[in-house]
Amino acid sequence: MIKFFRKIRQNLLSEGKTGKYFKYAIGEIILVVIGILIALSINNWNQKRINSLSESLLLKEINTEFKFNKKELESTIRTYTLIRNQCNYLRKSFPLVQNEIDRDSLSRALRQLRNLGSADLSMGSISTLINTSSFEIISNTELRTLLIQWDDLISDYFEREKQAINYTRHTIIPYLAKRIPQPYIKGLDDDRVDLSFLSSIEFENLINDRHLDANTLLNIVEHEDDEIRKAINRIIFLSNGSTE
Repeated sequence: MIKFFRKIRQNLLSEGKTGKYFKYAIGEIILVVIGILIALSINNWNQKRINSLSESLLLKEINTEFKFNKKELESTIRTYTLIRNQCNYLRKSFPLVQNEIDRDSLSRALRQLRNLGSADLSMGSISTLINTSSFEIISNTELRTLLIQWDDLISDYFEREKQAINYTRHTIIPYLAKRIPQPYIKGLDDDRVDLSFLSSIEFENLINDRHLDANTLLNIVEHEDDEIRKAINRIIFLSNGSTE
């Protein structure tokens, strides 16, 4: 094709048709420019198509991950609600009298006290995205903002959860392990068990501290309008391709 155009130009010059030569050259330049624009347009269209496919895959991954996070958080909320309820059951009976408290109810309460509930919130897709250029593929500005803010948003929750777990693991569990064999439903009837600790100030303080941990944690995520739950629901909504 190039040789063909070159031959035409050479013929025009050899015939002394300079005017036609310049017109032809200008026309050829225009054709080249048009060709380049068409090529760029095709390339841009193809890149947009690739980005659109990549975005769909990323959104699907984010949507799946945050649906998992929602289930994890809801499960942990139920766990700490049970812990708080059992603490309240014991606290309203302070000082506890070992011969008056129901053994089955006490067994359930003690079992919940040592529960190491934890929300294993997944961060895989966000951690990968934010540190790569793929993050810019997400076209929804609000969704990008929520994903960037996610780590800061849940940091306080994780800190509170860590405190609750550490207190349970290092204080409550060792305390109960020295006094009652498991399972508690049978252990409470063990002849070696002395339940006089139930009326002690130390035990009351343990229950009050556990109640405070559970209540503080729930105050962050207990209600539907709490920031973490709102963010999760919004991310799920936006990553599903929904718009308002």
